[in-house]
Amino acid sequence: MMQVGSYRQSWQVTNAEELAAAMAWRDDKGGALFYITPDNQQYPSLAIRVTEGYADVHYFPYDGHPGFRCLEGDGLPEGGWSRFVYQGCDPGTGEDSPNEFVVPFATAAAIAKAFLQTSKRSDAFEWLEL
Repeated sequence: MMQVGSYRQSWQVTNAEELAAAMAWRDDKGGALFYITPDNQQYPSLAIRVTEGYADVHYFPYDGHPGFRCLEGDGLPEGGWSRFVYQGCDPGTGEDSPNEFVVPFATAAAIAKAFLQTSKRSDAFEWLEL
């Protein structure tokens, strides 16, 4: 079982369909920030920021580790930035992320599904350890 938390929302998910339904939710600004953890534990965890059809994914294996960021940026301008707008972003106009860390939402959903099944970082994607 996984806990999926977002801005004033949370879901308990046990399968891929419930996870997909939770991750389909969007806030009043049209985006979302999801924290996904196994069985109400703090770690390991995924943090997924979503806006429009894009996301960035950050994996934290344990307390004190700065984490891993998923690398991709396919189809986005090299050296460019993407803005993520969601409830609670700082500043309220959006948070910028380098395009090398931006993935299609479908990729973020696949990473979350693998995490649901294993509680581990998926080796099917390239990651940068911070």
